[in-house]
Amino acid sequence: MTNPGIHIMIMGVSCFDGMAGSTRVRNLFEPLISKNLLQAGNLIYQTDNKVPIGKEGRLNNINFRIIGFRLGNPFSIFSFWGKGMSFLGKSRQAGAKNIIYNYNYPDLKNIVFLMYGRMIGYKIIFDIIEDNRFEAHVGFINKVRIKTSLVLFKLSKYFTKAYIAISDHLYKRAAENAKGKIPVYLVPITVNLDYFKLNGNPVNGNNLSIFYGGSFAPKDGLEYLLDAFEEVSKKNSNIKLILTGLGNPADVDKIKTKIAASAAKDRILFKGFLSTEEYYSTLNSCDIFCMTRVNSQFANAGFPFKLGEFLASGKGVIATKVGDVTKYLHHEENALLINPDSVSEIVEALSVFINDPGKINVLGAAARKTAETNFDSEKISMELLSVFNSI
Repeated sequence: MTNPGIHIMIMGVSCFDGMAGSTRVRNLFEPLISKNLLQAGNLIYQTDNKVPIGKEGRLNNINFRIIGFRLGNPFSIFSFWGKGMSFLGKSRQAGAKNIIYNYNYPDLKNIVFLMYGRMIGYKIIFDIIEDNRFEAHVGFINKVRIKTSLVLFKLSKYFTKAYIAISDHLYKRAAENAKGKIPVYLVPITVNLDYFKLNGNPVNGNNLSIFYGGSFAPKDGLEYLLDAFEEVSKKNSNIKLILTGLGNPADVDKIKTKIAASAAKDRILFKGFLSTEEYYSTLNSCDIFCMTRVNSQFANAGFPFKLGEFLASGKGVIATKVGDVTKYLHHEENALLINPDSVSEIVEALSVFINDPGKINVLGAAARKTAETNFDSEKISMELLSVFNSI
């Protein structure tokens, strides 16, 4: 029987697609739901929904409702608010501890739901996964949303019970905002190791596949990786580069244009957004994984979620020294570390793995242990449960 003691309403992200935010919440909550340690619902904004699952229902033991509004019809905001508040009210469990887990910051889109939820008895927790002071402003509406989130975050210590932060930088920022009034917890990136049980097979050096997964945003430094791959491919005919993910159309178009102009374009596979099954099948087939962030304030504030999966693969990992990366990774021990914004260092790191495939196996085994020790979703989800129990 499901434990009625804790009911979580997940807001700000869909639990059902393959993007980083969705994967984070799945990794945190699925182990708890499968053990009947809590119940969960998911209020999804239409713009955050990437897969066709219907407007409402139950999937993976999570009740969900998708709501949206049209900028061209200002009155649709009332339907948006009404449907969201109705779902919060109907989902609230009598006799249980009802908690709103809000992915990232309070803002114009969610503040009505947060205040209504608090009014009817929900406790609120924010999971801070990026520093919104450094977020790019794409479009007027997004600029307004980010600006208001800065103000609402400062006020949030008066209506939230706890902050969760994904990196040391964000932990410090949340702690500064909390001023000792509410607790702050560090919950790092997570990885579901079940997706990687068959990994760690020896790499023989033939037909090596290099993998990138992400949002194609400027912060990801993909342009540096493309330049480096073109350079390395001049001397190596046995390599290919696989790109997966989903991003802002302008960012994606820029990358596609660069690929089309590359001398190595025939060996670059742009797969785009993949289903969860396709994504992990592709990831498990690759040999070298690249996390090539730029040296920006935004990149240094968070913690690249995909890095945990790359480590869990048990293969070769190339990672930029940004944020918390050096807290867990050590050059030539469990990964090859590079400085940001450096094509030459990416070229050098790729060449090390290509010229000595045995190093992929050696560093990959250590990388896998790093993932098991620090990012296992089974372990970290239990730490999150203790947070829920404490508020």
